[in-house]
Amino acid sequence: MRSEPDSMSRLRSSEFGVGVVGLCFSVALGFLLVAVQPAGETLPLRQRSLHGLPWSLALGYPAWLHLRCRVVLGKDGLLMHNRLTDIRVPYGLIQRVLTTNGLAVELKDGRILTSPAVSPSLSGRIGGYQAAKQLRRAVQPRLTPADPAPEGSDIERQVQLSWAFFPAMTAVHGFWYLLLLARGA
Repeated sequence: MRSEPDSMSRLRSSEFGVGVVGLCFSVALGFLLVAVQPAGETLPLRQRSLHGLPWSLALGYPAWLHLRCRVVLGKDGLLMHNRLTDIRVPYGLIQRVLTTNGLAVELKDGRILTSPAVSPSLSGRIGGYQAAKQLRRAVQPRLTPADPAPEGSDIERQVQLSWAFFPAMTAVHGFWYLLLLARGA
């Protein structure tokens, strides 16, 4: 039985930083809409809170989806967490891992699966997509490109919506509301 490589068992998205910045921006905007009283208006705190939360939810969820993009090396194959789907790809189906324009997996039947874990970008082209190449080096020993694809095996796609974001963001805004309420805003 093969052991997991120490250097690479999980590849986090190159857009992870974009997701963090977007999430922080959405939270800050929601907090600002709650904390700041519009000029000439006397809206109660409860009404301002109910106005700031939807903005944080609407702007924060796409950023949250960026945070979930990653590729995980498993015992039997790759698990590609994309923004809305999880794709399980058995190693026996993989012909090769492509790293010339982001990260992609070419299957033995000719299909190509791309992953937003390493997206095509100018900085990636300049840097040579090093994270994708590191993943390729970790996966390469597990591949058998000369062998035919195993019978009865195929990729598995599953829609994975991350609903935990909504109660978490609501709790953060509820805490902010209570802090402002205690302060007397």
